Amino acid sequence: MKPPFLIGFNFVREQRWPILVLLLWILLLAFLGLITDMPRGREDLLFIFKQVALYVVVFSIFFGGSAIYNERKTRRILAVLSKAVGRQQYLSGLVLGVTMCCGIYCFSLGMTGSWALGEAGFPASQVWFLMLCVIVACMLAGTLALMFSTFLNPFFAAGATAAVLAAPVLLTHLGLAPWAEAMPVYALTVTVMESSFRAPGSPLWSPILLALAETIIFWVLAARIFAHVDIAVAVE
Repeated sequence: MKPPFLIGFNFVREQRWPILVLLLWILLLAFLGLITDMPRGREDLLFIFKQVALYVVVFSIFFGGSAIYNERKTRRILAVLSKAVGRQQYLSGLVLGVTMCCGIYCFSLGMTGSWALGEAGFPASQVWFLMLCVIVACMLAGTLALMFSTFLNPFFAAGATAAVLAAPVLLTHLGLAPWAEAMPVYALTVTVMESSFRAPGSPLWSPILLALAETIIFWVLAARIFAHVDIAVAVE
């Protein structure tokens, strides 16, 4: 299990600047928590918290969609796979890296949200449950983007991922709500966006468990596809 963790930590190190940009949004939330009049502005503060929380889901798509491309472009992937590291282990490391990048953000946001929203009366336990929903959504979205990136360039991989994640919205409008639940990223983001001070919401674990199961499925599919990809071919 050591190679996947080393690959994951190396991925986090390479993405340190995007992570820093994301963390600046959390500093903004902390600043607003200091200056906001809680009785009057707590709903606005919660709205900003929810918006900031969902930014990382979008970033996870770009993290996963560009990971293999960047490794192939720098030819680093050849050096890694030549050291008795299997392709499945390599993909595991990338999934772990994407998850750790998003996890750093979610942990920091959870700490800030627990303080800022807790002062306004929002349960800290619910803040951390929302962070769990976000990190699981990021894991699934990043793994899906990684799967598409095994045979598409980052731009098309991100587009294909966005189309799959947006499909539940279309299905819901068409009256096919049960089918919309097949892609739990939508349900997880809705859980975050619909939480409020009046109705923080009760934890629903079924979308989380389904998202974890689908993450494994897409990781297996990615490994099967990647096993037949010629990584020696240069990418532009």
